[in-house]
Amino acid sequence: MKAGIRHIIFRVAGRAGLFLVLPLACWGQERTLTLEQALDLARARAPVILSARARVEEARGRLKGASVLFQQNPTIETEAGPRLSTPNRFTDVDVALTQEFELGGRRKARIAGAEAGVAKEVADSGEVTRRLLREVAATFSRALAAQERLRLLGTTEKLAQEFLAIADRRYRAGDVAILEVNLSRTSLARARAELRIAAADLSTELGELRVLLGMRTGESLSVVGDLRERRAYEQSALLSRSLEERPDFQALQAELGEAQADIRLAEGFKWPDFGLTARYKRDTGDNVYQGGVKLTLPVFSRGQELQAVGSARASRIRLEMEALRNAVQHEVASSFETYESRVEASSELERGALPSLSDNETLSKRSYEEGEIGVAELLLIRKEMLDTRLAYVNSLLEAKLAEIELQFRAGVLR
Repeated sequence: MKAGIRHIIFRVAGRAGLFLVLPLACWGQERTLTLEQALDLARARAPVILSARARVEEARGRLKGASVLFQQNPTIETEAGPRLSTPNRFTDVDVALTQEFELGGRRKARIAGAEAGVAKEVADSGEVTRRLLREVAATFSRALAAQERLRLLGTTEKLAQEFLAIADRRYRAGDVAILEVNLSRTSLARARAELRIAAADLSTELGELRVLLGMRTGESLSVVGDLRERRAYEQSALLSRSLEERPDFQALQAELGEAQADIRLAEGFKWPDFGLTARYKRDTGDNVYQGGVKLTLPVFSRGQELQAVGSARASRIRLEMEALRNAVQHEVASSFETYESRVEASSELERGALPSLSDNETLSKRSYEEGEIGVAELLLIRKEMLDTRLAYVNSLLEAKLAEIELQFRAGVLR
């Protein structure tokens, strides 16, 4: 192949020809990953996941602020000045120290709200992780399928070269017309073009995978795996656990906790603010010590806005939770049915079409060499065989993508 590809090493795995292909060795050290390794790498270094985890630390910082014993710092007020009188002159001093305290459980409500905020950020981080892992798994699977298509088209190109050589030999022997040579040459050109398109598709998928994994510039990547590998699932088990396993539902639960904490905080504002004051005065030469109590009466501002917003928010979140609860059941059931149908489609091709392809390939080549069929029939047979193999690869890819979607909807992928 031309610039951009240094080597492609083909290895056949299994009777269906799926696959271990080491593609596109670029400058720098190449890294070969399985699907599980790619998912682990995404969890460890993907930029969007690292950013989501950083937001969790921000929420923990807010929790520290809410956990402070007193929300208001102590205040010191001082006054000093001369008192002019006859015949004496005095310097009067007035110093007061005041500390205010919150009543009505406001500190506990703030802490509860901040803890719920941390839980929400943790759940949001899990949702970011879940969505990214779906993209990584899907891109990885598309890269595997692109590798297999590249392998199949590479074999097709070799066959096209062989058929062109056979057509040329038969033409020189006077057995066929130049038309068959021209058709064979056209077929070879198309095979080479399709091979290069497949190489470009593989390069695109690997490039996208490198971006998702947060790989550095110059760090090349290849993937290894088998699209036929599948896990066994029970729909009832998925439905019973799917809701609680999903981070988006956990985020709604945490958000509801925030709203309820705001409501409790609003209730606390119905209590007065309470403060203690210690005062020292020097009045006409006498030292005076006093203590005082400060009460702010909640007559006008009683947390009305916080109460109304918190109540409305809680009602809205409960509606969203119920809607999500119903949606998840439908999503998991639909995804399970789609997955089963995709698996049955690939199994049908594997049982009914693949076993005879190798024999048909050998028979068609022998028949053309012996002049039993013409080049038009040969090209039609080859196209049918290639289309069947590519359809099988596509069916495996669709089944794998359906499995990834099922894992995503059921909360398994996280």
